[in-house]
Amino acid sequence: MPKVVDHEERRRELAEAVWRIVQRDGIDHASVRAVAAESGWSSGSLRHYFPTQDALLGFAMELAYRRFITRLEKIDTTAGSREVLRSFAHEMLAVDEDRRVEAAVLLSFLPRAMVEPSLHDLERFGTRVLYDEVARVLVTAEEAGELRDGVAPTKAARRFIALIDGLNIHHGLGPDELTAADMVEAVDQQLDALFV
Repeated sequence: MPKVVDHEERRRELAEAVWRIVQRDGIDHASVRAVAAESGWSSGSLRHYFPTQDALLGFAMELAYRRFITRLEKIDTTAGSREVLRSFAHEMLAVDEDRRVEAAVLLSFLPRAMVEPSLHDLERFGTRVLYDEVARVLVTAEEAGELRDGVAPTKAARRFIALIDGLNIHHGLGPDELTAADMVEAVDQQLDALFV
């Protein structure tokens, strides 16, 4: 009887091999050959799933976004808009090992996404999903009279995501200089500036 192959599981394994290489050696080293070696596959087998390096990198990036979005969907939305955004930020911040790896991988893709159209489109889509989710929460807060005067939900949403990205970048560069506690404090200060 032929062996049943879970193709989606194999694709996830390969994406996770990309993440390990990106985290350890940088995105420029995540070649098809390196990912094949990291995963224990042959380059030919890998190319069956991903015909190009950019297809492989795109799936690895997409999987990281999907895992993050899945966690966001589990946030308790009955706690109030401020707490929803605080929880949202904590899911994005590199405050533990899993989130640190995710943040490092996603941020590593940004320079490549600036020059590779398929990765650029994927990055813009993922970022737009984040903007839209934060803006939705802020619009709800605005309608409930919870925002400070002059806060524009769409602009505030973009700044909120930019703050989190910036915190993750600087924490990744020097976790002793910008600690997880510092990142949480910065988010709380931003929330104080948004909410009454």
